[in-house]
Amino acid sequence: MSSFASRDIQAYREDEQVGHKKLDVQERERLVQNYLPSPPNRSRSHGRGTKNDTSRFGIRKFFKSQLYSLLYFSVHFAFSIYIRTRVAYHSVSLRTLSIFKYHHNTPDFVRRDVSTLKRLPKHVSVILTLEDGGRAGDALEKLVNEASEVAAWCSSAGIPRLSIYERTGVLKRYMPQTHRALVQKLKSWFGKSQAPPVSISTRGASTIHTAHREYFSHDAPPLEVVLISEDDGREAMVDLTKVLVQMVQKEKIKATDITVDVLDNELSEAVMTEPDLLISFEPYVDLQGYPPWPIRLTEIYCAPDNQGVGYQVFLRGLRKYTEATFKLGK
Repeated sequence: MSSFASRDIQAYREDEQVGHKKLDVQERERLVQNYLPSPPNRSRSHGRGTKNDTSRFGIRKFFKSQLYSLLYFSVHFAFSIYIRTRVAYHSVSLRTLSIFKYHHNTPDFVRRDVSTLKRLPKHVSVILTLEDGGRAGDALEKLVNEASEVAAWCSSAGIPRLSIYERTGVLKRYMPQTHRALVQKLKSWFGKSQAPPVSISTRGASTIHTAHREYFSHDAPPLEVVLISEDDGREAMVDLTKVLVQMVQKEKIKATDITVDVLDNELSEAVMTEPDLLISFEPYVDLQGYPPWPIRLTEIYCAPDNQGVGYQVFLRGLRKYTEATFKLGK
């Protein structure tokens, strides 16, 4: 583009001084016509647009979309085959184990299954789920029966402590009924005169012991059952924090006296001690709000694709605990 001519500049300034009344529209257009860029080539633009339209609606885009669809369905097909194969494998393996390792409601069979294990946990914790949130009529009865079954397995294996976690805390509201169900289950397994005594406790409630202990075996180790729920996690820590703050304010203790060991001891006394093994009967690890403090060093086990509470999952959890290696820092 050439530089402005002095004559055109002078003409434009004179027109501007009189309010653009000296030159009409056509004269002003001719004045700036020589200084405008040349228009683009219409034939080139038209050719580019035709090419884009051909590419946009042509065969190339069709084949590209078909390729993407084929790749998408191929990935889904391969993943579905993998999931179905995995579910079938785990289902067959659990079914096979249930045939060869069924307990027949007999403590001797459970003792035989765990006799080959090098070590057993002293404290086992399980996560149970209230079916359909308790909307089903027999949901509570099924939950209590599952808790009784797990208690019988632990007592037969020689595990002295069992903690049962249920998120809503419905078992804690029916402690006497749950205790009676546990006692009846142990009697059906061991016999009336050989059943071990069982106690059940929870935070904020009195411990229920077995009545008429003279009818129970004194040789069998007693079973201690602890019921916990989601409230025993956050609320327990909040209550402990309030108590410690009040003690510091009243100068009964110093702030420097509050250590991790103090918190651990207080929470262990208020809720429960740390379990050695935590078993989830869900198809994946779902803690469901389990109190986080007591499971810092706990071995957690779940059986992939499992559905429901089963003795095979319990036995596999014990084997997993035996094979686990615990490396604690100094």
